[in-house]
Amino acid sequence: MAPPKKRPPQGRSGQKRPPQGRKPQQARKPAESKGSPKSAASGDAGKATAAETSAAAAGTAEEESAAPLSKAAEERKAKREAARQERIAVARKRQQAKRRKQVVVAIVLLVAVAGGTWFAIQRSQGQKAAFASAAEQAGCGDIESFEDEGQRHLDPNEQFADYKTNPPTSGPHRLQPAPWGSYREAPERETLVHNLEHGGIVIFYKDLTDDQVDELDEFADSHVDGVISAPDPDIEKPIAIAAWRHSQQCDRLNTKAVEGFIQERCNKGPEKVGVTCARD
Repeated sequence: MAPPKKRPPQGRSGQKRPPQGRKPQQARKPAESKGSPKSAASGDAGKATAAETSAAAAGTAEEESAAPLSKAAEERKAKREAARQERIAVARKRQQAKRRKQVVVAIVLLVAVAGGTWFAIQRSQGQKAAFASAAEQAGCGDIESFEDEGQRHLDPNEQFADYKTNPPTSGPHRLQPAPWGSYREAPERETLVHNLEHGGIVIFYKDLTDDQVDELDEFADSHVDGVISAPDPDIEKPIAIAAWRHSQQCDRLNTKAVEGFIQERCNKGPEKVGVTCARD
């Protein structure tokens, strides 16, 4: 029988077991030199901390200096806003003043127009009343209306004696009318009918004194156009005023009554040639 193997001593092979009761000494770490990476990192960290401190201080200073600038900017903004509001208020006041002025002008114009219209109406009514009074004093009848007898032009040598009214107020007539104004020798009735066709007025008269004839001639000649005075012994009354399809007979001469007829019937013929019957 083989002898038992001897157990090797405990511990790692090749290492001596420290004596009992003594701790092994730890190896000392080598001293860090200035050029070591750890020293460099420590220096960089210190520099970074100093830079951050400086930046923070600078930021605080900037904030402290920016505070007054912001306040000044706010004040300037407030002043600009106040100036803008003031300009708006001034513009609004001017606009309101302009509108008030326009309203006043409109009211004045309305009053003027209304007053002018009222005056014109009163004047027209007054004139009509005056003409009516003059016609009554002259013994004039109403203005009569008649049928249209036509507008045929006569041949140069053709005569026409079949007018249905005296004096004639429409019907066949000469190709050319007579010039406006007063006549002591009357043109043909056929010629004067053409004047009526143009919207003119013919004042026929008979049995007037010389002074009355002069007065009537002056009255007819005072019109720019549209009026003729001429004697006619065949009319029924001393005064016969004729217009196209209308006439009025009067017992006495009254130029105001004649003017009333002119105002009523002038320029109402079938041919419009611009007759006005206006006074000089």
